[in-house]
Amino acid sequence: MNSKQLDMLCSAIFLVFGGLMLKFSLSIRHIIPTDVGSGYVPIFLSICILVTAGAKLVLTLLDKKPAKAAAKSDSDLKGGLGTVGLMLLYVIAFEPVGFLLSSMVYLFAQILLMSNQDNRKPVLFVAISVALPVGIALLFAYVIKMPLPVGILGF
Repeated sequence: MNSKQLDMLCSAIFLVFGGLMLKFSLSIRHIIPTDVGSGYVPIFLSICILVTAGAKLVLTLLDKKPAKAAAKSDSDLKGGLGTVGLMLLYVIAFEPVGFLLSSMVYLFAQILLMSNQDNRKPVLFVAISVALPVGIALLFAYVIKMPLPVGILGF
């Protein structure tokens, strides 16, 4: 597969992913009726993904340069597809499982996926995966005054 075909495939995958993310984001219910609800950021990000992937696809199709052979890298493919899969699972789990638990699991899995044997520090990864969502939840609850979805465990 050459680089142009890979760019088109990647754009198509992200168009599908962005579309699914937008579909699921639109179903996030508003906890507090305001202009900016719980689904604002996921909707905004999914639109950004759709616009970027669409632009990349158009630029790839308009490019008249001869396609060169793509470099083979299994780790790039594994990391890219793994990230898309993890993000899709995160979007699906966000509402029923809740922000805290789904974010902790997603962050830990994403960091593990992107690390290699040399820089793998599970204790640090757990600390980051717990501290960051808790900090964000506290920010939303006490500063922005907009609680995030609690999910099945009630927190």
